[in-house]
Amino acid sequence: MTTKARAGMDELILRVQASLSLATKKEAGCLVNVFVSCLEDTLVDHLADDGYCLKLNAVGKLVVRHSPSIRKRVGFSGETCQIPPKSKVRFLALGKLRQLETAPVSNGVAASGQP
Repeated sequence: MTTKARAGMDELILRVQASLSLATKKEAGCLVNVFVSCLEDTLVDHLADDGYCLKLNAVGKLVVRHSPSIRKRVGFSGETCQIPPKSKVRFLALGKLRQLETAPVSNGVAASGQP
């Protein structure tokens, strides 16, 4: 039994194989893995650059965001502790993905207020 993540990767590999007319699935898998590795290395190299953006045409943008260090109160003890600063990578959908995103519907009322 395969997981949804593995099934998605397998479908991507098959699409790459078909698009590039590659002889084997293994060749397509190697290309996909090299691309993902290069993507990861690029993001890691620019993790210190707040606002760094890597745009994948018609798919989305990967944006590096920094959050500052904050002081937080701990539960019942009332002690405060320092939360260290964080760097996160955020994905923003573009193109067809963004158009197909839908707002959640609750109690039969759409997000725009129209029934």
